[in-house]
Amino acid sequence: MVNWITAGVLASVLILPSTAAFARQDSDSSSRIEPQIDQSEVIPARLDTENFAIALRGGALAIEDFGNSGLAALQLSYHINEDFYISAEYALAKAGLTSYERLSGAAPLLTDDERQWHYYGAELGYVLLPGQVYLGKDYAVNTGWSLFAGAGNVDFAGDTVFAVKFGSQFRLYLTDWLAMDLVVSDYVFETTILAESKTTHNLSMALGLAVYF
Repeated sequence: MVNWITAGVLASVLILPSTAAFARQDSDSSSRIEPQIDQSEVIPARLDTENFAIALRGGALAIEDFGNSGLAALQLSYHINEDFYISAEYALAKAGLTSYERLSGAAPLLTDDERQWHYYGAELGYVLLPGQVYLGKDYAVNTGWSLFAGAGNVDFAGDTVFAVKFGSQFRLYLTDWLAMDLVVSDYVFETTILAESKTTHNLSMALGLAVYF
């Protein structure tokens, strides 16, 4: 009788560890979570390798003392590298009436030809924040936000004066050769139109397209 009891005890000792190990292994396998995540492939727009770009823009120009007017600008740019570019620009607008002319009903201060506003100059730009804009989950287009500064001449009111220009540009690359940009600028120059010399700030905002070639 004692031998049977001893044999039963030994069998229990041998079986229980293996049973516990099997149960622990089964519990581990059942509690493991395998993630099923599909990786989406984002395809950014590839840019053209050409360094030249020509841009045509239209917008508004606030000529100090003469109100707002339409603005048209043509710009030719050369991209030195991914960060820096230089540009030559020609812009034109037409000044409106001053508040004095509107309120007093006096003779116009300027003729129609003298109200023509022209700017031509050059600038240096730096791409401060290159990036991307995602269109849906599978496609992205490249963007670039840059700052620029330059100088040139303004023909206005029968005179030609030196002007400084600075501002920023946000460019969205639609294809490898076509981009859309938004440009905010300030044209700063001296004027003596109202019988005293003063520095004027002439703010503009223009939207346009640029073609790389």
